Amino acid sequence: MAHLDTDQLVQTILADIQAGQLADEQRKLPAEPVLMERYQVTRYTLRQALKQLSTMGYTYQMHGIGTFVRQQQTNNSIALQHDGGLSEAAARAGLKLATRKATMTTITVADADFLPETGQFAQDEELIDIRRFRELDGQPYLLEHSYYLKSIVDAIPEEALYGSLFNYFEQQRDVNVGFIDQLLMSEPLPAIAGEFMKLPAGAPSLVVKDETYLTTGKMLAFSKQYYDYRRARLFMVKKIR
Repeated sequence: MAHLDTDQLVQTILADIQAGQLADEQRKLPAEPVLMERYQVTRYTLRQALKQLSTMGYTYQMHGIGTFVRQQQTNNSIALQHDGGLSEAAARAGLKLATRKATMTTITVADADFLPETGQFAQDEELIDIRRFRELDGQPYLLEHSYYLKSIVDAIPEEALYGSLFNYFEQQRDVNVGFIDQLLMSEPLPAIAGEFMKLPAGAPSLVVKDETYLTTGKMLAFSKQYYDYRRARLFMVKKIR
């Protein structure tokens, strides 16, 4: 009966929500039997998809009443806590995040612009230095500056820089991402980011600092994402129960 797997169903439901084809004026989704018929899936697959949507912060359930879409879905905002990469999170919100330009060089720790708060590195340890200038729906949105440990990732193909780096590493047999620590902060905008965003260097910037670890607990990469404060809309869900 099922033609879609859970991940495909999640994306399909979100696309229909964004198109205004699913939720009613109270943002309530149809009952489970209606959704099962609409998407030709089993009850198990549907419930797994709805659970994933809730975990990601896109929907919430009122017991005995039904499932509702969160208000953020009408505000062009992106979930900060999500499964997968930022491009996929943007796509689920009906937005297109794309890399306009990317650079990649190899440097040593001594030449890095910033370092993680955890972990000690030798000054001569090599890092793959990646900068991606990313647009949201065709407009400058963020500068992503990342450092990958070359001892773990010997090389990254250039074409991967213009797709989802998260998906690229997930597909590598010897690289298993375990968890990502994130810190929200504010910093002055670097000149190179300001030029891209048409903002003066030193303008306020929302910064998301990431530290990515393998399932073994070893660090894979650390990065900073500098957002254009005029367009950045990120949300998280705090679950009480």
